[in-house]
Amino acid sequence: MAKKRLTTKELGIYKNEITTALYKNENIREILLGDTSKMAQREIMEEFKKHVKSHLFIDETVIDADSFIYYDVIAPNLQNNIKQCKVIIYAICHRDIIDDGYAKDGYYGNRADIIEQMIEEALLDEDVVNNFGIGELKLDSIGIYNATRFYGRIMEYIVPNFR
Repeated sequence: MAKKRLTTKELGIYKNEITTALYKNENIREILLGDTSKMAQREIMEEFKKHVKSHLFIDETVIDADSFIYYDVIAPNLQNNIKQCKVIIYAICHRDIIDDGYAKDGYYGNRADIIEQMIEEALLDEDVVNNFGIGELKLDSIGIYNATRFYGRIMEYIVPNFR
């Protein structure tokens, strides 16, 4: 009898892949951390972890005028042979910096829009997208995150996989 793939373990593996993809993207590191040229790799990773979280809990006591990425992975559809995984990502900015004039060639809109585009670029990179499931990671929906201090985008990606 064939051994079934563990769904819960796979969700954690997806999280590791997402963190790695976001960290490797120089544009994301730049928009979240600024100039890192004088920082050691360990320091860059520590600062990155302050801005990128593998959960969707956003502490309302966070008051830093900064940008953040929160994400999680769920499996909303588990059938006999195929399951569908969903990656939910929040790209959020403090309201005081959302329209601060951050600009980078090839990216459009406010700071949250630009982060959203950078995330999409990082996750749909040819070297990254093949690390997920049996099909392509596909953007399924884009919504708005609106809280007292933060504003941004909620992106949902779908990926089919074997069960």
